[in-house]
Amino acid sequence: MKYTYAYRDSEGVRHEASMKAASREEVFAALRREGIRPIKVVACDGSKANGEVRGVRRRAVAAAAVAAAAVAAGVTVAWFRLSGPLAEVAGGETRRYPIGDAAVIEKGILTGWSDVFEHEGERFLASFAVPGVRAAVRNTTAGEVEAALARRVEASEGDGLEARQVKSVVEGMKREIRTYLAAGGSIEGYGQRLAERQDAEAAIYERAKSEVDRAKETMSADELILFWEQTNARLRKLGIRPITLESLE
Repeated sequence: MKYTYAYRDSEGVRHEASMKAASREEVFAALRREGIRPIKVVACDGSKANGEVRGVRRRAVAAAAVAAAAVAAGVTVAWFRLSGPLAEVAGGETRRYPIGDAAVIEKGILTGWSDVFEHEGERFLASFAVPGVRAAVRNTTAGEVEAALARRVEASEGDGLEARQVKSVVEGMKREIRTYLAAGGSIEGYGQRLAERQDAEAAIYERAKSEVDRAKETMSADELILFWEQTNARLRKLGIRPITLESLE
């Protein structure tokens, strides 16, 4: 279901946007992760239920959907926190949009960095190494991930800047998995959480881009540039790719 929400920024300016979610609670959770405190959240279809499933508890429905996906996919990626977002992982292991040649980065995202990693387990993790992009290798088996955990893929002398970054991030994700497993989680559960995180980040990017598009209709050129810079600063903190200058044309 699609929900509309309103919020005020740090300067008190009111903004409205929308997102698709299974429930109002899911919208609130996604906005909290972005640091937004909404004034209101309402279902776009005007229903009083606001997305609730009548006669069945939403939590039970969500659990059933996750279980079905896990059985069908083996491992379907997702999101969790240890004591905070993965952005807290130190140094170069932090998930982020890479620095480097845009064409190389785009190819890596589209192929699951197949020219960087030999094995499917690493390609699977690499597909979720860049926040908010479409994962090229969205499914794999628990065995492939277990095999990846038994390896360490180091940067080699011939690696470019982009490959070095993604290799470091993937090793950080392996460390994240080990911590998750040690806390009682499963590889399947980690996979489900990766997909949730990636989808939530993609929604943040699309919402930010929509806000910039709407700002073009109401702001002066100077105001628009400032708003664009502020929006990209917010995305950058989340490791999400920035909105390009072409979006302002």
